[in-house]
Amino acid sequence: MHEGITDNSSYQVISASTPIASNRWVTGFVKRQVYRAAEYRRTVRWLVLVLCGLATVGCATPQAPSLVMPPPPLAPAPLPMSFEEQQQMIMHLLHVLADKESEISYLRAHQQSQVKELKETTSQAARAEVKLRRFATEADVASRLAEVEVAMERLQSMLGAERKVSLQALAQKLLDTASASFKQDEYSIAADHVEQAGQFIDMLIDNHSISATKTASKVLFKVIIPLKVKVDSHLRYQPRNSADALDVLQKNTPVIALAYHGQWLHVQTETGKTGWVLAELLAALQDEDI
Repeated sequence: MHEGITDNSSYQVISASTPIASNRWVTGFVKRQVYRAAEYRRTVRWLVLVLCGLATVGCATPQAPSLVMPPPPLAPAPLPMSFEEQQQMIMHLLHVLADKESEISYLRAHQQSQVKELKETTSQAARAEVKLRRFATEADVASRLAEVEVAMERLQSMLGAERKVSLQALAQKLLDTASASFKQDEYSIAADHVEQAGQFIDMLIDNHSISATKTASKVLFKVIIPLKVKVDSHLRYQPRNSADALDVLQKNTPVIALAYHGQWLHVQTETGKTGWVLAELLAALQDEDI
């Protein structure tokens, strides 16, 4: 029993001392953790210092030079021109300008020459047509005279015996001249005048046949008709009194009729100007006027 009591007393002493031992163990554990944390912080600081040192050494290590091509050398700035050089440059530019002006003048003259040649070609074609008619035979001229005389009688019947227009008188005069030339065996002259008279007669018949609802149009003559201006007249841009005046034709100015439009004749002057003149302001060109 005594041994059992001793054992129980020991057990009780050990049990009584258990809380104190537990506190010591906790205190020791905490101290060890604090020590380990301090060691960990020292280790981290040491690693940071080592890494910073390595980084510093790496930055200080010289690197191999990069293979960068040097920039191309800049062109030297142009030296300012001297006064003499500026004067020479100005003279050169003036010379070039003069050459260009001469070239422009030449081209203009060449263009005007081409226009003149074109007009001459047109006139030559008209004269060639007239020359072809001069080879007409006596029978051809006689037949044409008869046709135009019949056309004149028809025109007189259409206009009436009392009514006579200036172009009708002009056509009659040309027809009489053609008959006289035919009687003198001048067949080429007779052929020219009879054609001119026939064209005027056709013009008068055409104008008389146009109704109020019909608009007259430009009709070209088959042959040119030499005429002259009876009084000072305006050469107009279009066949109407309100059209712009291109020029004033003085009395007895010779012209050639190329076409007609109603009561207007499209004429050309000796200087090459073309325009419209009222037919009643024109007369036949006599031999003494040529």
